Amino acid sequence: MRSFAVALFSFPALAAAYPPSWACAVTQWGQAPAVTMSAHAKEGHEVKSAQQYFRGAQKVKAVGGDDLQKFIDGDSKESMLVTFYAPWCGHCKHFVLSDGHGNAEKAPLELLNKDIRAAKGPTVVKFDVTASQPPSVFQVQFVPMIVLLKAGGSYEVFKANPNDLESLKTFALGAATGSNATAS
Repeated sequence: MRSFAVALFSFPALAAAYPPSWACAVTQWGQAPAVTMSAHAKEGHEVKSAQQYFRGAQKVKAVGGDDLQKFIDGDSKESMLVTFYAPWCGHCKHFVLSDGHGNAEKAPLELLNKDIRAAKGPTVVKFDVTASQPPSVFQVQFVPMIVLLKAGGSYEVFKANPNDLESLKTFALGAATGSNATAS
């Protein structure tokens, strides 16, 4: 089995490349950090995936690598806003999995999804990088990472702080319609 390492911006090069205030760096894909997982198991704790904890409480659909690859390969007429996250990342926990009080239904991504659906914007999905490897077209180097997949196969990366939900909503709605030119 492959494993990955986590760096919490203790290296100057990473700190310069990615905003340390809202992201965790990821260096290789696979399962959750072996040290953390084995420590929990040795203490007798059951290790559960994020989907096991929050099953049914959230409306944002979880997708895997095959789902995204089909979207990329297909000729979709709709756009999709994808949030790449890891359950071990503290920033992700309070953006994707729950609010600051542990309420899964009030997670910022859930609230954003509600607003975007009401505005008839792109489909909002989440991608757990510990459960599946992202398609090779995505260079996920930190989480949370938010990408807008556009109809026709192109994509844009949201480069600002995802905790600014108004900016994120504007990005998703503007980029989906082609009126936002701020991403890659």
